[in-house]
Amino acid sequence: MLESLAFALVKTFISFMFEQHLEHMQSVRVEGAPGWYYQQTRNHICDSGFARGGLEAVEISKADARKQMVIRLNKALEIVVYENFRDKSDPTERALVERFKQDENLPVFVESAVIYENIEYKEKQSTAYARVCIPKERLQSYQEERVGKLKKAVTLHHRDRAFDALDSEISAQPK
Repeated sequence: MLESLAFALVKTFISFMFEQHLEHMQSVRVEGAPGWYYQQTRNHICDSGFARGGLEAVEISKADARKQMVIRLNKALEIVVYENFRDKSDPTERALVERFKQDENLPVFVESAVIYENIEYKEKQSTAYARVCIPKERLQSYQEERVGKLKKAVTLHHRDRAFDALDSEISAQPK
């Protein structure tokens, strides 16, 4: 039961991300920005960022692009859970879904997984632009790994509760 739910979570999340990705592949043109800004590449999820200032703006724009990626992945996860798993009434399933939503390691994953596709500084505008992308396979394997850990944690929690209940039952029996 948990395995099928976990598989459904990952499959739905990845499908949603790439449906959303295809929608974003529509041309978005920002005046003054490079042609690649807010453009997607095939089999990657990409996000862009910018910052104004001197050359220090380059690092700030890269950080902004990574931050936008974290925000985008979190929003997608919220939508997937809301649209597909809000009706789960089994406490074990609910626990798995809720824990899947809360990913405190996502910023670290994004930091380690992103590929800096484009970085450009426009001196006349004093603006730096950056685009970061994560390959589909890398995102999928990360989510599958997360679900596996969550499944194991939920299963161990239920095992411990079952042992506690058994201990209580045994100690309640007359001797």
